[in-house]
Amino acid sequence: MADKRIKFGSNTVAFIALILGILVLVNFLSSRRFLRADLTEDKRYTVSKATKNVLKSLDDIVTITVYYSTEPADLARVRREIRDVLDEYKAFSQKLQIDFIDPADFDDAQKQELRFKGIPEVQHDVFKKDKVEIAMVYKAISVGYSGKEEVLPIVQSTSNLEYELTSTILKVTTKEAKTVGFLTGHEEFDINAQTQGNQQFRALLDKNGRGQYNLTSVNLQTGEPIDQSITTLVVAGPKQTLTEREKYEIDQFIMRGGRAIFLVDPITMPPGTLQAAPLSTGLNDLLKHYGIKLGNNLIADLRFHDNVRFQQGIVTVVRPYPYFVKILKPNFSKEHAVTNQLEALTLPWTSSLEISTNEDVIATPLAMTSEFGQSMQGVYNLDPNFPIPQTDLQVYTVAAALEGKSKSFYADKEVPEVTPAVDADGGGSNDTSTPTQETEERTTITEGAETQIIVLGTAQFLTQLNPNGVEFFLNCVDWLTLGDALIGIRSHAITDRPLKDASGFEKNFIKYFCTVGIPLLVVLFGLIRYLLKRRVKRLVGTYGSQF
Repeated sequence: MADKRIKFGSNTVAFIALILGILVLVNFLSSRRFLRADLTEDKRYTVSKATKNVLKSLDDIVTITVYYSTEPADLARVRREIRDVLDEYKAFSQKLQIDFIDPADFDDAQKQELRFKGIPEVQHDVFKKDKVEIAMVYKAISVGYSGKEEVLPIVQSTSNLEYELTSTILKVTTKEAKTVGFLTGHEEFDINAQTQGNQQFRALLDKNGRGQYNLTSVNLQTGEPIDQSITTLVVAGPKQTLTEREKYEIDQFIMRGGRAIFLVDPITMPPGTLQAAPLSTGLNDLLKHYGIKLGNNLIADLRFHDNVRFQQGIVTVVRPYPYFVKILKPNFSKEHAVTNQLEALTLPWTSSLEISTNEDVIATPLAMTSEFGQSMQGVYNLDPNFPIPQTDLQVYTVAAALEGKSKSFYADKEVPEVTPAVDADGGGSNDTSTPTQETEERTTITEGAETQIIVLGTAQFLTQLNPNGVEFFLNCVDWLTLGDALIGIRSHAITDRPLKDASGFEKNFIKYFCTVGIPLLVVLFGLIRYLLKRRVKRLVGTYGSQF
């Protein structure tokens, strides 16, 4: 008996030792190799393919220095999360040098040096014993490469850290920033205008671009070609007709490989009204030549649309508004880098697009309405109380991309003369400047180089500053200017998961099942359980004495 106890005790000790050994080995290996499962649909907490490509392309050491305080406790938690993110970065590149520094013990001279580098000491609220105290802490990350250094001065969390880190690494390792030009002279969306909305949008571009591209204005009224330094041209909502010479300069820019985004509003609307008329920009024939025909219409989506605030007398009401077409995930292109990770996009007062290209151009519909899309033409009453004219319902393309080569629209035409731009009221432009390059000296590029073009039937989403609209536009600029290096990362932070649209029967079924069906199931379960217990009790009373 004693031998059995000794043998059993020895086996128990050996088993415990084996378990401890396995735990120590797993802990040792996990400290050198991380493994985790990301169960989110879009792999939101996994380093994206774009980041991996950037890290693998590094040709020299990039130093990432985290100046983050270890106290108080909530900062220590964020510091650990930052370390986790950087551990993943380190796993995909041996050219990263990562250091963590707590400047708490720095002297005044060292803190002054940090301030000079753009790393401030900031205030942080500490909640302790029902009191709020102020602590001075550091929350910065510095990225250095070949003598260049960029600083993220305040990192509050890791929610958007991957995008900020990767874009900063790309910035310091890029030899020269690209230039994005915004066409002006026709009352377009001007990135340099001093209005509040334009300045807010520029701030968003500067923040999200993180120095990857410079922003400038482009005026073509003097007949000069678009500057060679410009990579991408944005034509955002012109309200006046472009002259043939201006269209010629845009065509030649595209022929030499320049990228372009055309955001063409279909209507013009006097301020303070919801009465609209068709808008002619003169771009229809040019875009049709490249392969995208503007619908010259207005699209409403009777199924997927936004709710919009309207003033009715002294009351502000929120109404469904079919003219603010909402594109949801199933209606985006799943293959294209611009849209494959977007979840929603609202396009106010947009027109449809018709794609017709040749074998040298790849055309991709980027966004489409639901099957309840409706097209209207003519003079528009856009008041939400005014009934929408009934027409056939179908799916409409509202955004498209072109990739490839095409012939010049002016291949068999003479170079247009420089003429004054026409104002919206029919008058001429006051610009009397003369072109610096004579028309007869110009040689038309007839065969285009490889390029990309994006076309939308509205520019209104730029002025709305809707997060999804901003995200879509930034994706367009990134794809045209930088490729798809940053698109997949930024889209990780975008979330819009609207409830699935249900029919009247489905809605009523869910409603009554939750309010009546579930309580009935509970009662039914209790009744069945009561009957079963009663039957068992009766059986025990009848046959219990036999056992």
